[in-house]
Amino acid sequence: MEQKDLQEFLYFFTRNKSLTRRQLHKRDQLLARDYMVSSESRPSIDESGLVDMGQCLLHDTTTIVDFLHQFTESDAKALKYTTHIWDKNVNGDYDFANFREFKNAYKEILEKREPTLRRIQPLCNHLWQIIMNFLINDEPNYPWSEFKLKIGYNKYLEKWMNENPGKQPFAMPLRELPSNLQHNEIVNGRYLVNFGNVVDVFKKCIEFRDNDLFYDVRDIFKSSDHIIDEEQLESLRGISFYTDTERVKDAMKIIAGNMRPEYPSIIIRVYHHHDNIQISITQVGSFSDKDVLDPKLVGVSGVGQLCEIRNCLKNLCDFSVESRFRVNNELKHCRINYLSSVEKEFLDVINSDECLGFTYILTFYNYIKK
Repeated sequence: MEQKDLQEFLYFFTRNKSLTRRQLHKRDQLLARDYMVSSESRPSIDESGLVDMGQCLLHDTTTIVDFLHQFTESDAKALKYTTHIWDKNVNGDYDFANFREFKNAYKEILEKREPTLRRIQPLCNHLWQIIMNFLINDEPNYPWSEFKLKIGYNKYLEKWMNENPGKQPFAMPLRELPSNLQHNEIVNGRYLVNFGNVVDVFKKCIEFRDNDLFYDVRDIFKSSDHIIDEEQLESLRGISFYTDTERVKDAMKIIAGNMRPEYPSIIIRVYHHHDNIQISITQVGSFSDKDVLDPKLVGVSGVGQLCEIRNCLKNLCDFSVESRFRVNNELKHCRINYLSSVEKEFLDVINSDECLGFTYILTFYNYIKK
């Protein structure tokens, strides 16, 4: 089938709202069996009797982590100072004489140092928008973070610093901003008083810090009326890593909403490896038992919660699920690999003793100095 014909086929069968039940069933069969892999690689049966579904979706998990780590590197001082209190030099002065000199210095880092800010946009547009609206845009037109702030390194901060020489950005009282830009609601347990408080919000957008991961995950899953293993949950304390935290929390909320009420027990824990942090979320006793070619499992129809989770996590972390699935009319315990930073099979058979229930696995890679 030609690419144009394939696009028209997919558009018709995914957008048409008047299909009969029989047509819907036929659509799902065709999508799963003929279009979940490339036209050169159809599903086949391997020696173990498992369907060969080709490779999982490869993605880039290192560029964003490498980029965000620059906010802490001492040899990128101007960029580091956007999220850290300025130090004074041996003469008792700050390293930057004024706002414009400072902003030009960190913009040059973002434009020239690899990985550049430009490289982030196609990988995670949401994260790119946060950074642009906090660090780059002079006009505070676009809200960022879950709190919809319009406060950043823009013309109002420049005006205040010009009027208050010898002061650093963190010291600007937010009452100096126009009233429509001030944020009068509680953010992360407190009111925003100065620009330093705003910087703290930005830092929580790009990194799970201290016990943030523990509290965020606990709050998301406790609201779902399930019983969480508190002892295992403690493993999330003190876990820090760079990522787009909003997108990860969005994925977690979808996972929590996908929990079946008849299986109340949930185990959430972290596993440490030499180059990554793996978070597993298991609903004990809950198994899929769906045909492994179901379009919502395969993710080709563009609908379904697993597809939404994959879209949230792309280029942020590897994503797999483990459960019991129906393969060629036989129930098998399998792992489906939706996103991977290394080449691997889409579907793997696993030891049944290792699978306590439907399990979501998110693997975040650590920054490794080149």
